[in-house]
Amino acid sequence: MNKHVDICIAHSPIFLPQLPRNAGAWSNRYSVNLLLAIPLKYQIRNRKNNIHITLKTTDMRTTLKTIAAALIMVTSLSSFASEKANPLKDVESDMVIGSYMEAVTVGSIDLNKFLFADDFQYSNVNNNDRAGKKEYIKYLKTNKGNKYDCKSSYEILSQDGKVCVAKATMAFDNFTRVDYITLNQGKDGWKVSKVETIYP
Repeated sequence: MNKHVDICIAHSPIFLPQLPRNAGAWSNRYSVNLLLAIPLKYQIRNRKNNIHITLKTTDMRTTLKTIAAALIMVTSLSSFASEKANPLKDVESDMVIGSYMEAVTVGSIDLNKFLFADDFQYSNVNNNDRAGKKEYIKYLKTNKGNKYDCKSSYEILSQDGKVCVAKATMAFDNFTRVDYITLNQGKDGWKVSKVETIYP
């Protein structure tokens, strides 16, 4: 009796391994996963390293793209700036004289840094005042926006090659100011190199 019970228990389906119909597939599928199973802390560490490497690579690509874009922008801006640096570079002498008259009579100082030659000299014949480029531009800046109540005109007296001499007249109610303007043409266009003022 006991032997029969033991045999029944041993052969009972409850105690036999419950394998799927395709036992080989089951064993292959799970045996691979069990052999390659890594403890959780190592999986997490490995995942963090992979994320870090991915972010590092992405950051490097982004940085390289940003640097390339910045270089392109700087190059284009510098070429644009060099083309637009001197708006008076390719104009005729009468345009430079007109710009000078606007600086003196209506206080327009936007083009002053392009108007005058580096060795510019100003002199007032009546009181013997003299000034260089820096001092004269500073004087014009103090009169920024101030409009003289006068009638102004100018005429080119002579232009020979790269030298031009003009006469600018500013007629006020009680007096007249006359500027004799000398211009020289160089690689940066026409520049005012000398102004002599008289009050006839």
